[in-house]
Amino acid sequence: MNRLSLKALLSCALFGVMISLPAHALKSDTQQPIYISADEQQLDMQKNIVEFSGNVVLQQGTIDIRANRIVVERVNGQEGNEVIRAYGSQATFEQQLDDGGFIKARANRIVYTTQNEFLQMIGKARLEQTDSTIESNNISYRIDQQKLVAESEQGGRVTTVLQPKALNK
Repeated sequence: MNRLSLKALLSCALFGVMISLPAHALKSDTQQPIYISADEQQLDMQKNIVEFSGNVVLQQGTIDIRANRIVVERVNGQEGNEVIRAYGSQATFEQQLDDGGFIKARANRIVYTTQNEFLQMIGKARLEQTDSTIESNNISYRIDQQKLVAESEQGGRVTTVLQPKALNK
């Protein structure tokens, strides 16, 4: 096996350890009401879209999203099927895990789909979980299934930092 493929295999194995740790998001979060505070709000009832701007804070259970602007769309008017889009220079997302730890994310744009707990971070993305960190241009994370994909821009790199104590758990 050549040096490059051994290095790639080792990176994949270490990354798999990081995301396969038995820490899931609190299941009750998406069943909680959504509370939003902002400087301004615009509502389009026909399209089931609400836009908030100016120091926006959105909370649902232990989920905490902060951004310059947040757009919440209730897909097909169906409760529990919201798409939350957060915009700003480094919008943030935080959620407590069932083991007491936290998922912490930041990016220029964050899209969170409540129905399937799908988190997308677009533009200068960073995800922290269990003392480990992933940075890239785009990160997609299926929280309920613990599946993650990190992609860089052309010529860019994906950077992963794994802490030894996280690997030993």
